Amino acid sequence: MSQKCAWIINFGPDDRPAQMAAAQLNAYGLPAAGQKWPKGEDKAWMNSAEEAAQRNTAVIILVGQAAELDPATRAELALFRLALQTHRGAPLNGLSLLAGVPAAPAQAEGRSGMLDDWLAPADARWTARAVARAHAPVAPAWPVRLGLHAHERLGAWLEVHPSPGQNSPGACVGVAGEGASIDFHAVGPAAALPERSVNEYELQGLKFDIGPLAFEAWALQNRIAPDHSYFVRIAGLPSHLAIGSLPEGQLEDIHIVSIAS
Repeated sequence: MSQKCAWIINFGPDDRPAQMAAAQLNAYGLPAAGQKWPKGEDKAWMNSAEEAAQRNTAVIILVGQAAELDPATRAELALFRLALQTHRGAPLNGLSLLAGVPAAPAQAEGRSGMLDDWLAPADARWTARAVARAHAPVAPAWPVRLGLHAHERLGAWLEVHPSPGQNSPGACVGVAGEGASIDFHAVGPAAALPERSVNEYELQGLKFDIGPLAFEAWALQNRIAPDHSYFVRIAGLPSHLAIGSLPEGQLEDIHIVSIAS
């Protein structure tokens, strides 16, 4: 395995912020690599996550203009994060050196934002914090377990467990956002797509509203052990996820996670 590095993502045409960040990190002994964000390119986040994983990325640095992070770009960045964390099998922290403040997206009450910790402005001690987080990452404070297995041929599979560390009497995942949908699901051991799945009490195309958000969901009533997960294949670019358990076929304990946060 190559030496750990910081992955600098530049949102904007000016290379100088990325070059300055790389020089400061190198002075602290943390090499830097990175990219200009491929804004508007379909599923480019998938290739970016794979490339960053191959470089043994241990921390993310965001530079450039915060105004470039429109809702679609934030959603792509969130999927990049999930896919890269899944490649690594470990949490991945990010620090924002963005100029300006990203426009606030529409939010559902009680939601968790997938990028809340990444988009918080970094302070003057950011280089030391980046080195620390590269070697000792802090797990995100999400109420559910999340991962993403992204393949050009097999598609993008969201991995969830609605009650981390516990047995769950089923699972439900809903997606909100124009054009977002689910078209397949399965249950199996965590951390890898299952080769086969016996699905119990399936629900497909379930529709419900939470505040201003309209969700389309799939669900299973399989018992999901702590070392297993529920997998759903997603299409499009969701803005929010609704994740819960399914005891006796009834939706319970729904958590809202904002992807475009």
